[in-house]
Amino acid sequence: MQTNITKQLLLAAQSGNAAAQFNLGVLCESHFDDNGYSIAGNRAEAMKWLLAAAEQGLPRAQGKLAEMYADGLDAPGNNIKACAWFLLAATSLVGIHRHRAQSGYERVCSRLTPAELAEARRFARDWKPNRLNKAPAACSDSAS
Repeated sequence: MQTNITKQLLLAAQSGNAAAQFNLGVLCESHFDDNGYSIAGNRAEAMKWLLAAAEQGLPRAQGKLAEMYADGLDAPGNNIKACAWFLLAATSLVGIHRHRAQSGYERVCSRLTPAELAEARRFARDWKPNRLNKAPAACSDSAS
């Protein structure tokens, strides 16, 4: 059963609100619902919502998305994506969040070949925000 807050968050995220998309992504990944009860996390849904927010230019979403790529499966391209999103996040974040993005970048780029690192840097250099990025699906585990 959805709480009123979760419903409002979901509606805002579906309408393209980057902050709501970020919060829903964190909620999906956190393994806790908005009442603090343990639930099964949903990594795929978390990634979907975080990507939607990151693509709009929300730095915290970019950093969290990079962390999830870096800590996820060794799927082809994940380290390149992590490196690129860490670079983007580090340019806009401040304080501890910037430090985390810079540390993540350094950790991940050490695993890349020179060509892969160039690809990540090219992505970050050429990246432009996509405003009002609407994600198509809901986080079924935390929104139910």
